[in-house]
Amino acid sequence: MARERRARVGVATALALLTLGAFVALAVAPGTTAALAACPHANAHPHETSLSNLRTAMRCLINKKRAKHNLHKLKDNAKLARTAKGHTKVMLNKDCFKHRCPGEPGLRKRMKRSGYLEGAKAYFYAEDIGFDRTPKRMIQRLINDPYNRGNILNGDFRDIGVGVGWGAPKKARDDRRYATYTILFAWRRS
Repeated sequence: MARERRARVGVATALALLTLGAFVALAVAPGTTAALAACPHANAHPHETSLSNLRTAMRCLINKKRAKHNLHKLKDNAKLARTAKGHTKVMLNKDCFKHRCPGEPGLRKRMKRSGYLEGAKAYFYAEDIGFDRTPKRMIQRLINDPYNRGNILNGDFRDIGVGVGWGAPKKARDDRRYATYTILFAWRRS
């Protein structure tokens, strides 16, 4: 009887260890990165999830890249997000993949209108734009560009705003396959 009980306990322990091992193996399997594990919707294609989830995934991926370089996490800022969303909308409506589209104010004026700079004695801001099929692919494209990488890894920035919309800001691209992003980085001191 005691042998039988030990055997059952041994089998139960073995099954628990096998289950734990399977979870660990899946967590470190090729193609699964820590960023993806911690950033839901990082592999979401257009229309597979909400724009809100894509914004959250992009912020998460940016903060993961920053964490790898021992940089602080950027805080979501509603004023920056509203301004970024507005620029994304303009790019998509005008098929204009630029930091300033025809008839649109430049970034400096958009930042002033946002209210983010109100009362600030010192400030700095930058903008990254892009379009791709998933947030993960978009962050890879941005991080491989020296200008965009410099913004993402700038240790002075404190705040972030992400705008995203369905489609590509270029006529030759199939809008169903892309999401377009505007990412604003900033800091301010009163």
